[in-house]
Amino acid sequence: MAQEITLSDEQKDIINATKDTIVVSNPGTGKTTTLSFKVIKLLEDKVKPEDILCITFTEKAKKEMFDAIYDRAKENFSD
Repeated sequence: MAQEITLSDEQKDIINATKDTIVVSNPGTGKTTTLSFKVIKLLEDKVKPEDILCITFTEKAKKEMFDAIYDRAKENFSD
């Protein structure tokens, strides 16, 4: 069973933004969670995966972002 996540109003604004989005914040503030929800929303809105760009500064952050998107995608898209 997936963990229930409660998003802040600011996170919801980022996820629902219709323009390009840059999220800059301190460690541990929910950037990975927010951006993984944003990527899933873009995919649900029929944006092609190759048109989505997520940039991280470290290999560790890249893996965390990939894992978060992958796990969320498994919950939202069937095979």
